[in-house]
Amino acid sequence: MSRVKCGNCDIVFANPMADENELVSFYTNYYHKGNFGLLNYVDLTVNSINEARKLSEPELKAKAWHIYDYKHNGRFLDIGCGLGAGLMYVDQSGFELFATDFDADALSFVQSHYHNVKTHKGELMSAAYPDDYFDYIYCNHVIEHVLDPTAYINEMYRILKKDGVLYIGTPDRLSYLYRIYRTVKFLSLSIPRIIDGIEHTFIFSKRNLSSLLTKKGFSIEFHKSIPLRSSFKDIFRSDMSFKKKISRYGQTYFKINQELICRK
Repeated sequence: MSRVKCGNCDIVFANPMADENELVSFYTNYYHKGNFGLLNYVDLTVNSINEARKLSEPELKAKAWHIYDYKHNGRFLDIGCGLGAGLMYVDQSGFELFATDFDADALSFVQSHYHNVKTHKGELMSAAYPDDYFDYIYCNHVIEHVLDPTAYINEMYRILKKDGVLYIGTPDRLSYLYRIYRTVKFLSLSIPRIIDGIEHTFIFSKRNLSSLLTKKGFSIEFHKSIPLRSSFKDIFRSDMSFKKKISRYGQTYFKINQELICRK
């Protein structure tokens, strides 16, 4: 698999690109294999859910400032929800919860561990939500996985209410760590693996992601570089190889990702 950069918009994409059938197969039991399996991610998520439920209301709102600084109730959609990281802090709130994912196993987990979540298995577009329906859309580490990010952004804009909020988290193609690592890997004639797996179809810099969103009508309210949110203790205790642990420590220490909050 190679990577190609668009000469007009500077977005990097996979070439050849995995098709939908390949991605559906890849996401089956996604959190029980690969690095997620080695990290015992399912058990860690259960622990995080239990800890979130012990938080006081001020602690909860401080922990999930990216939600509660903008909205306190309404319809909340977690796109590509996985095990529900976006649902964890709104599970016992005034929000009405919705979630989509390819992985039936992940949706089963969500239905078992969160309250009254309306789930949809498949692509966002196939859910066919009504116009102007959601107050808050959470799209964390999803936009780099889809086959048509422009169509996804258009759809999120369509189903978000006026003054609704969209949160996006995704890798930052121009983070310092990734640029150094990418250069080293290319010099050794190998493909970088920090953010370049089969499932990562598109990779954005902060500039081209914000440009894409503003062109579609969103206003940017917050945009920041962030590290991978992993615990050093959890990485140390994981079943990952020493080499993978070092890579994970680097991603946890350096700001390799970006998070963006915008409003319709």
